[in-house]
Amino acid sequence: MQYTGRVCVRRRMIYYFSGTGNSRYVAEKLAEYTKDTAFFIPQVFERMQADISVTEGETVGVVFPVYAWAPPSVVMEFLSHVHVDKKAFAFAVCTCGDEAGKAMDDLHRLFPFTSAYSLTMPNNYIPMFNTDEPELEREKINVAVQRLPKIAAEIAAHRAVFDVHEGPEASFKTVVVNPLFSMFAMRTSKFSVDDTCIGCGECEKNCAFHVIKLAGRKPVWQEGKCAMCMSCIMRCPKRAIQYGNGTKNRGRYVFPVQQKARQVVRPDAEKSVQSAQSGTIEFINSAEIKTLANPGVTVRRLLSPDNSESRRVSVTEIHVKPNALQGRHVHASSEQILYALKGSATLLLSGDAEKPFAAGDVVRFADNTVHGLVNRGSDEFVYISVTCPPVK
Repeated sequence: MQYTGRVCVRRRMIYYFSGTGNSRYVAEKLAEYTKDTAFFIPQVFERMQADISVTEGETVGVVFPVYAWAPPSVVMEFLSHVHVDKKAFAFAVCTCGDEAGKAMDDLHRLFPFTSAYSLTMPNNYIPMFNTDEPELEREKINVAVQRLPKIAAEIAAHRAVFDVHEGPEASFKTVVVNPLFSMFAMRTSKFSVDDTCIGCGECEKNCAFHVIKLAGRKPVWQEGKCAMCMSCIMRCPKRAIQYGNGTKNRGRYVFPVQQKARQVVRPDAEKSVQSAQSGTIEFINSAEIKTLANPGVTVRRLLSPDNSESRRVSVTEIHVKPNALQGRHVHASSEQILYALKGSATLLLSGDAEKPFAAGDVVRFADNTVHGLVNRGSDEFVYISVTCPPVK
């Protein structure tokens, strides 16, 4: 693709590529935390009229899945048209089933990032591996969700960080195995569809590169720019699409954008989570979380007697606007643990004592301990509060 000029990006922007939703979720959450904008690379590519320049003082990020221990070719091709000034801040985040190999080394040759991260997410390349068990999928997603606020805070602060799990024999996997993958495992001729296909067109609609066309209400894969993103296989409602001979009996996975309604699963239930587990498991969706607003402070009651059977603990998410204050107070019979997610604030302690409290910090207040908080900064401060037992 040849261009005659360049255009400058907005001050902050995140570009992402995603087939089954892992990297899209990460990009959009980072954009939400950092007040940036996330853009889907194939859509940007289609509309590009000139190369993109990122100039001094600007911020740009890229979020992508790792394919066979390397970045997808579409990401590398796109970044060849992105020019980052040495005084700009660039960051990269990759999602991978287990390990990233030397994918970030490959990326850095085109995209001179200051910070880089890897996030372990559910496996989705079923031509080679089966999907993770549901429990492992949930665990991977939960860990990633918990890491994102810290990553966002470091990005917002323009910190130089390299937090990437490369795994063993990383160079061999990226330098030797990946080229073989690109040579032998990128063939659209291995896609097929069986008689359970209903001609719904979901595969064609979700193909980012328009490789799939319906012919006689059946999908046909054209020779072209297939990225092997697995979107077509994973989103087929009838599991009618296969790749080679190995995918028919393997699972399917798309990032769970919306959680199912809360349900309580008991050990004697018809479908137990695991037979070895005991007790009660609660799933609480966002619709069941109450939000309370006070001047300058918004409280989301994530886990409370309002939406949970637990009477031993409550968990809240608190957003404190600039110049807002939570005055000094005590909980006579409850201890409280605070975890700072985003921004920085000042803890108000006994007497006139104060202590800085910033993203990543944790503080515990025992029963009957004076504490409060004030946000003297210019950005919103967000933290999690765990209270045992809940304050009535």
